[in-house]
Amino acid sequence: MSRRRFLECLAAAGLATLPVPTATRAAGLDQLTVWGMPASPSVVLARAVASGALAPLAGEARFDIWRTADQMRAGVVSGDIALFAAPSYAAANLFNRGAGVRLVNILTWGLLYIFAGDGVRLETIGDLKGKTLLVGAKNDAPDLLTRFVLKSAGLEPGRDVGLSYVGTSAEAVPLLLAGKADAVVLPEPAASAAEIKAKQANLTVTRALDVTDLYAAHSGRPVGIPQAGLAVTEAFLDTHPDIVAALHAASVEAAGWVGDNPKAAAALVADPLKLPAPIIEASLPRFRLKVASALEAKADLEAYFEALMTLSPDIVAGRLPDPAFYWGR
Repeated sequence: MSRRRFLECLAAAGLATLPVPTATRAAGLDQLTVWGMPASPSVVLARAVASGALAPLAGEARFDIWRTADQMRAGVVSGDIALFAAPSYAAANLFNRGAGVRLVNILTWGLLYIFAGDGVRLETIGDLKGKTLLVGAKNDAPDLLTRFVLKSAGLEPGRDVGLSYVGTSAEAVPLLLAGKADAVVLPEPAASAAEIKAKQANLTVTRALDVTDLYAAHSGRPVGIPQAGLAVTEAFLDTHPDIVAALHAASVEAAGWVGDNPKAAAALVADPLKLPAPIIEASLPRFRLKVASALEAKADLEAYFEALMTLSPDIVAGRLPDPAFYWGR
């Protein structure tokens, strides 16, 4: 499986090069690790664990972050990682390739924005014509979504709008601030980081376009892109369905807590995410936090996967997942 398929959220957080922590395997029910991804939506799982909701079923439950795609993939295959946050397309790719993964829920419903540089007028997607747009990680979901909304608006990527690729979204932020591009595609929390850094530098960058809104205008679905959520290995689900159900229920409650306590929520994950708490706090209202089971989100997920496959079928290994992929009741 291509390593790049797992980098959407790594690119969002700009953490792909951080040290990899030692994996911890749940020893029976005495200890359980819930793995977040290096991006803001993981705050929901951190709170779910911290709430103590899993204690009656899993003994010592802890929260950690997988740092790289290779670590996540290897941990899933070995069984060291059983409950983990991931981009929804990455979970679908693993499922379709026979890795024994199911999607439990969706945590975030759109976290991608187009920013205009200092002095650049960008009010509609049509204003991108003739401009250069910075995008992180070619052929990953942010790139595919950007090209999808451009083509839906009648703009041909590469011809009507120049696309310039960087390794991660975090790399694009200083280029935008330096005036090296007209606009840039940024997911959260890199988007909030750009706003904070621009203010500190007395520069003006504008959160001009919401890719989620643009996608909804052409997808026929309600506003929302089911971009990432909680996944589980089939082996763990078969053995501990009660823990999976309890973690999903705790995530629903945690979402409400995060919304009511943004400062405390940011402090909860600042150290695990290796990001300043103010950036995390600023990003929390911007990633459309809503917890829904994968079964509840199935129609939206299939529409999302189909949109991505129009540009890169391999992103979900060439086909929609079978119904068994979607956990729910």
